[in-house]
Amino acid sequence: MNSTVKRTLCIVLAVLMMACSFASCKKGGDEEEITRSANGIAAPETTAEETTVPEETTADTTAAAETTTKKASTPQNTATTTMQNSDKVNQAAQQSGVNVALAASLINALGYNYDASEGVFYTELDSWQRSGNYIKHYDQVAVLGNMSYLTTKVDFNYDNLAWRIQFWKGQYGPFGGAEIGVYYKIPGQTDELYYCADDDHLLYMSYTLYLSPADYQSGKKFFTRGWQKHWWLTGFKAGQVDPEALVMSARIRTYNITMRDAMEQGLQAAGFKKGNATTQMDTYKKSGFDFYILWHSAGATNYK
Repeated sequence: MNSTVKRTLCIVLAVLMMACSFASCKKGGDEEEITRSANGIAAPETTAEETTVPEETTADTTAAAETTTKKASTPQNTATTTMQNSDKVNQAAQQSGVNVALAASLINALGYNYDASEGVFYTELDSWQRSGNYIKHYDQVAVLGNMSYLTTKVDFNYDNLAWRIQFWKGQYGPFGGAEIGVYYKIPGQTDELYYCADDDHLLYMSYTLYLSPADYQSGKKFFTRGWQKHWWLTGFKAGQVDPEALVMSARIRTYNITMRDAMEQGLQAAGFKKGNATTQMDTYKKSGFDFYILWHSAGATNYK
């Protein structure tokens, strides 16, 4: 089977599963609408996660320390239960407004796990979606899976590869959620296909999602995806959201100064401005090899 046929089958399978999984999404007309706040944005409290990485420290020399941090702070290693647990399946089904059979289908067929402490579905590092890579048509057919979201792409070249770090936020059937994906391709190849990062090209990252700028200002988070090494950091929580109001506060670590500088150019090309990334929306801040990014609407493309 050639690569074109495989990619086509992946698209068909993804669309079918999305449509089946979210077909029974509740659309309550009496749900409170979440709107963008006109209030000023104040900086949230600094957490231990925001510890500065010295310029001279490399990503490799901090690996042991990051492993310790990950064990201490990553939800999978603390309060996460596997989706085979029937109590969690029932709980997730009740929260999302779908029946137990559908929740079980989402869990088992789509390769998701569940973080009980955050009430969030998420994908594992080796989820089956990884073999499907990224094809731009996935976003274009999202509406068929009852999805409505915004996305923005940060493109840059590093180490003879064309990298793409893509952000998503919005409504995924009965869930509000967000994603950060890490992809690459050979420079000059078609823009329609990017490969999901393999184990040698994973990035440490984390993010917290807020329902609105007002919630960000008050520190009222929707959920957090903890600091970890990944290629596709996802989170989906039961609830109705406004994609244009959501705020993502993210942290991403590059490998070295060269990659950091290349990614900075990509951020600027995508519409992000250099700032403090705490009081200013759509800005980024550098700290060692890390980027702190506050995303609200920069470079966003609507899929509704």
